[in-house]
Amino acid sequence: MSYKILEHPADEKFRTEGETIEEAFSEVVKAFSEVVGGEGGMYHHEVKVESEGYEALLFDFLDELIFLQDTEGVVVSYAEDLEIEDTEKGKRLTAKIMVDDISDTMTPMDVKAPTYSEMKVDHKDGKWVLQAVLDI
Repeated sequence: MSYKILEHPADEKFRTEGETIEEAFSEVVKAFSEVVGGEGGMYHHEVKVESEGYEALLFDFLDELIFLQDTEGVVVSYAEDLEIEDTEKGKRLTAKIMVDDISDTMTPMDVKAPTYSEMKVDHKDGKWVLQAVLDI
């Protein structure tokens, strides 16, 4: 499992890896947390996202993380108990997202939206690789 923040001329870009698709998506939360300035993880929020495929699931999951921060006044830290399952309509992701309240000493980055630009979901050589760009 790992993630890496990548160079991008205007936005934030990252790539994650995992032995399983769940591990790769859990690393997405860690990369997102580094981008926005998350730390710790004292509280949790349950999230559930359903989409027609893995790329749409990645987009919708990132959108849900942004929505969580914007509506709850928290900053995302990491994921626990992340599961992805097949459904009749595609894929379903459920997870416990660990968050912290935004304190006076924090200045989290404002992420506007995920994009499909340069988005990738690949499975090769026994690893899942996910890549995404966040509009900031």
